Amino acid sequence: MSDDGTKITIRMGPEEIQLMEDFMGDHDIGNRSDFIRDAIKGYIASMKAGQPLNAEGGIFVRLSDVQLDTLSGLVKTGIAVSEEEFIRKCLLDKIVPKSVEDETIENAFRAAQMRAAYK
Repeated sequence: MSDDGTKITIRMGPEEIQLMEDFMGDHDIGNRSDFIRDAIKGYIASMKAGQPLNAEGGIFVRLSDVQLDTLSGLVKTGIAVSEEEFIRKCLLDKIVPKSVEDETIENAFRAAQMRAAYK
């Protein structure tokens, strides 16, 4: 960034400073100004995308334009109901072993058979 930018002063407590410096060290961020500029841009992008920063149980993943266009195309052609649903399915396909999936399907079918027999 050039030296002609506007200087802004903020107050931070020692805990906030330590959190920031730990994060900077873990992610190879050069200086506090770079960190704060990136944090502001990330905050604005999250809010514009309707993603609250402290959403419980959520993960925010940045995708490239090509990836986003691909997901959008899958939704438009009806292969996926939504981009989020498709990503969730892909993740489950990778982390749930086939044997667990098969067993879960068998158990669900047996339970349905038992309920049908009692009707």
